[in-house]
This record gives sequence, structure tokens and C-alpha cells, in this order.
Amino acid sequence: MPTDEMIINLLTKTKRPGISDLITYLCQETDYFTAPASTKYHSNYEGGLAEHSLKVLELWDKKNELYKLNIPDESIVICALLHDLCKCNFYVKGKKNVKEGKKPDGRDNWVEKEVWDIDDKLPYGHGAKSVILLQQFIKLTEFEILAILHHMGLPETYSDRSTYSTAVEKYPAIITLHTSDLEASYLFEQTVK
Repeated sequence: MPTDEMIINLLTKTKRPGISDLITYLCQETDYFTAPASTKYHSNYEGGLAEHSLKVLELWDKKNELYKLNIPDESIVICALLHDLCKCNFYVKGKKNVKEGKKPDGRDNWVEKEVWDIDDKLPYGHGAKSVILLQQFIKLTEFEILAILHHMGLPETYSDRSTYSTAVEKYPAIITLHTSDLEASYLFEQTVK
């Protein structure tokens, strides 16, 4: 079954009010199924975002069973598949001169390559943007909001660490979404150079 059909099927099974409107939005107003997951790191190719999201789902579901976290199936589906909704309509193709080895005379060999650039039309931040976009279609539980908001792990700024720590103390399973995201990105996904 193709990636887009699998994702649509999984989202539909949640039966969350508003999910059909969200699916219509994903299919008709975003590039969710064709967007890369990053510009130059994991799954940086067409369709990478959807593939990444499915891998996060697979890993997080296994952790839910392994650690007996009792996360509801619909929360796993919604958070894993849509934690990076912020990346929809975010990447655009561009061209860039990059160094590829040396010429026979020893000078750098510069070639023009197609690359992914960022065009952030809604600069809300990463996790927050995904939550804001999702809440336009479906009501998220408190756990889902905090899991998506904090799926990137420990923030860099000291002031945000208190918020993160409080969220993780309340819902320790947030950590397992973060680690599933990291594992998918660094252990299982390809990077196109």
C-alpha cells in the first residue's frame, strides 16, 4: 500500500471529529505527501516527510508496548504522523553552487545542484506551529499538545527548559516521541547528498 494511502487510512481510523477535514487539507492544500523531511539531513527527498512520519509511528508504537505506557492508539497515530505538520508548504526547490571535488588542475570543481530551501510563511516555531495548524481541524488532548510541542526534546534556552521539564514530569511518554523521532532520523532514514 502506498505511503499516502496508509497515512490516510490510519488517520481515518482515529474517528477524531474533524479528521476528514484535516485529511482534505493534507491532500489538497499542502505538500505533506511530497515534501522532504529536511533540507539536507534525514529524508531530504520528495516524500521524505510522509516516510519519516510513518517510521516515527512504527517506533513509538513499539515503545508504547515495550514500556507499557498506555498511550491511546489514536494519540500515537495523530502525534507521530503529524508532529512535523509544520514542515508542510515549508520547503521549496532551489539551486545552489556546491563543491564537488577538484578539477584536473587542482582548482575546486563547482557545480550547480538542485537543493531544498526554506520558505517559512508562518513563522510560529516548530512544535507550536504543528499544534496551531492541527487545532484548526481537530481538538487535541493535553497530552497530544504537549507531546507535539516538545517532540524536539530539551530546549536550548534556559527559560524554556522549565516548561519542558514540567511537561515531561506530567507526561513522561513525551520523551519516547522525541526519541522515536531521533531514532527514525538518524538510524533508519537516508540522506541524499
